[in-house]
Amino acid sequence: MKEINTIKKHNWFIRFLKKLIKTFRKKPDLILQNSNLPDKAIYFANHSGAAGPLTLSVYFPKYLVPWGAYPMTGHYITRWKYLYFVFYRQKIGYSKFRSFVLASLFGIISKTIYNGVKLIPTYPDTRLRKTISDSLLHLSKNNSLLIFPEDSSLGYQNEIEKFHSGFVFLAQEYYKKFKKHIPLIPLYYHKAKQQILTGKTYYLCDFDKKLKRNEITEILRQELNKLSI
Repeated sequence: MKEINTIKKHNWFIRFLKKLIKTFRKKPDLILQNSNLPDKAIYFANHSGAAGPLTLSVYFPKYLVPWGAYPMTGHYITRWKYLYFVFYRQKIGYSKFRSFVLASLFGIISKTIYNGVKLIPTYPDTRLRKTISDSLLHLSKNNSLLIFPEDSSLGYQNEIEKFHSGFVFLAQEYYKKFKKHIPLIPLYYHKAKQQILTGKTYYLCDFDKKLKRNEITEILRQELNKLSI
């Protein structure tokens, strides 16, 4: 069985990197709906370009294991292609030159960083089963997850127009396996206001049993967007 770290802290490299970032970046304000956050939860968040995952990983007061695009766990060329063509050019909208430089540099250290934060790769096919399996293992060890469900094919948005439903599916699978409901918590990084906000905590049992997965996903999308105002 795959080993999962139960210690609620990152390795020495990630801790060093976080400390370094904190010396250059001002800490955003934390506005928490519930100051007594649960030991484990599924946090679903906005990406806010390149800033969201970094800021939440550094400043959010919980150990979070993120979901991320599977090419970023591959070899250097695979990572470079994803960074250049998809992340920087398509989603962020950077110029060719800027994208080339950033993809070339970040591609070198990205795998070390993602291994350090124990990133769980997500897949667009049947390999999603592995994503769910790894996620359930982390949750069983009280490690919270950080998931960015927005459809970013047309770029990242302040007010998200569409969600993928994988995080709701994970919550359903968690209930099937453990017969307990996992907290679903909206988490928003407001870049302009320099704020990290959490919304109301939800459980699957809060929703009408007649609702389909995509309908629950849509309600939660709207709840996350309320934090963007």
